[in-house]
Amino acid sequence: MKTSIIPTVCRHLRELPRARIERIAALLSLLLGACWLFIGCETPPPSPVTPGSAPIAAPYTSTILSEGDTIRVAFEADTNLNTVAKIQLDGTVTLPLIGAVPAAGKTPEELRTDLMKRYEKLLSINELTVSVLSATASVYVSGAVLKPGRIPMDRPMTALEAIMEAGGFDLRRAKLKEVTVIRKQDGRQEHYTLNLQDALRGRDPNPFYLKPFDIIHVPEKRFNF
Repeated sequence: MKTSIIPTVCRHLRELPRARIERIAALLSLLLGACWLFIGCETPPPSPVTPGSAPIAAPYTSTILSEGDTIRVAFEADTNLNTVAKIQLDGTVTLPLIGAVPAAGKTPEELRTDLMKRYEKLLSINELTVSVLSATASVYVSGAVLKPGRIPMDRPMTALEAIMEAGGFDLRRAKLKEVTVIRKQDGRQEHYTLNLQDALRGRDPNPFYLKPFDIIHVPEKRFNF
């Protein structure tokens, strides 16, 4: 028949000297206090930090003309005046009848408005258009790619497309889940971490579009020997 051990413990405690009982009680109180202190100070482990998600970005279309851009000015009424010209280092473009016109720093629409005002003083025109044939904007790809370097941004371009222009990933070394885009924006440098493994497999519903002068870095795997 099972008996409770509590009466036995109590009997033994009564047989101990009072001073020893007080020491045992003090020790138990100290141990309980330490346990409560440990429980109270314990904090839950921090949530795992995942690589920063890149914002969903719309395709970037170059809206600001710059030195070196090649533009086409087309006249609806007189196609003989249609001109393809390059914006010079001083920011101007030379056009028929009106000569050098400031172009760098303007949008194509702003330049079109300026040209309309200038040509209306000389010709009877209804409309003209300004389009960009080639832009000097570039992005830069570094790290574990086959041909790192400068990539001309002559169209809306995603991070994956820029890497493909750089020869593609060096798949033996590239960490596809931790590709970094470095961007200067509003006077500060921003970093975005991209997982391009799914994008490489065609499963990327929200591709990350680049802006001029972005730097795309593909980190290398670490090998432990």
